[in-house]
Amino acid sequence: MIATLSLAMGSFVRTAGADRHRSYTPCPMRVTIEDRNDDGRGRGRVGSKIVLVSQAHPGETVTMKVDRTTRGTVQGRVARVEVADPARIEHPCDHAFHCTGCPLLAAAPADEAAFKQARVATAVEAIAGAPVPGEVRRPGGPFGWRHFAKQVVVRPKARAVLGSYVAGTHQVTDNRGCPVLAPPLADVLSAVGNLADAREVPVADPASERSGLRHVVARCSRASGEVLVGLVTSEETVDAVRGMAEALHEAEPSVAGVHVLLDAGGNAILAGDVVHCAGLETISEVVLGHRHDVGIKTFFQVNPDAAETLFRVAMEAAGTGARVVEGHSGIGALTWPLSERFEQVVAIERAPDSARTLATGAARYPNVAVVEDDVGACLEAQLSAAPTDVVVFDPPRRGLDEATIAALAAAGPGRVVLLSCDPSTLARDLPRLAAVGYGVGDITPIDQFPRTAHVETVTRLDREMTA
Repeated sequence: MIATLSLAMGSFVRTAGADRHRSYTPCPMRVTIEDRNDDGRGRGRVGSKIVLVSQAHPGETVTMKVDRTTRGTVQGRVARVEVADPARIEHPCDHAFHCTGCPLLAAAPADEAAFKQARVATAVEAIAGAPVPGEVRRPGGPFGWRHFAKQVVVRPKARAVLGSYVAGTHQVTDNRGCPVLAPPLADVLSAVGNLADAREVPVADPASERSGLRHVVARCSRASGEVLVGLVTSEETVDAVRGMAEALHEAEPSVAGVHVLLDAGGNAILAGDVVHCAGLETISEVVLGHRHDVGIKTFFQVNPDAAETLFRVAMEAAGTGARVVEGHSGIGALTWPLSERFEQVVAIERAPDSARTLATGAARYPNVAVVEDDVGACLEAQLSAAPTDVVVFDPPRRGLDEATIAALAAAGPGRVVLLSCDPSTLARDLPRLAAVGYGVGDITPIDQFPRTAHVETVTRLDREMTA
């Protein structure tokens, strides 16, 4: 039996028994873009379905290539712009309308800033007492900012492709030479692809269960231009990939070190064991004048220029004083600058690797004490141990947990500074902080990831006096 669904200029043919998310053979369809989805894709409507098109702008009419259809949405990429946004800008990317990593690729800077400003304003508009967010701060340019990359590796034909998944699919699209990457990083990733082909390194294929090179991760130091590379592969092909790792280090002067990461399966790219193959184990990065040793698994800022702006805003909000407690400290990117403004810094970090790096670094900062623990589990004790002027949080995407909120209710200081990685997280955390007595002083959006929909915020909250 064959089912057919017609939508404007497009139609979809489905064969019985096939997976409904992957079985359509779509024809191009025409759609007028009304606004933007929260993820930055252009949004329109055809019949009862929401249509999401990467890199399409509000007001445009486009013919789209359909990548995925579900019960309520049609998702795809631009095949042709029929009526263009006059504010579209020229850009250096060769992968427009193919790669979906930059949904705002051709947006004018003012348009991108307004969209991100609106995302934050919309997230907090229903929160009583929340001020209008400040203007989006946009350090650096729209390209060349990304200093860390994760690439999927496939070999659909004779040539290895390093790229990313098309939005809503498991299809990998080539983004070699991506202009948002720091130039040394882009060059090294291209060299990895070339070397994989030259040495006939096996590439993984989940469909056929073939083992081989599956991902490449790489980090570039803004301070030195050095690149650290990790090649993710299965145990069956580790020898071939290890040989490639050694050859890469010899061939590319900017490659400071190469590791092989054993594939742990699933989506956890960095979960497997690490085999150091060549060169250095870490590279150094400098943020706000402080040096950090960064390994292949280290969680660290992707955009150092924007990170410095983020941390400066956070420090301005924190002020100065005798004691600050910092939750979710990582390896100390904000901890060390805080140590210049407070007599004592208590840095709390749960992840063992990051906590060890933090403790090693703290040897250079005698006024920093490191606590390896869950923030919610130990916060009340830390706040009660000595008078505290401010607590600074930089939590993961899920935001603050209930134990942290409870600790603030019991022993919270006069000020909280909250770094939020998404407006939805901010909207979740602010009412819970208000419920334990904290009013919002100001909200500053920071554009950490130009050409994408992501926007981070720094919020200053002060404890309100009760009658």
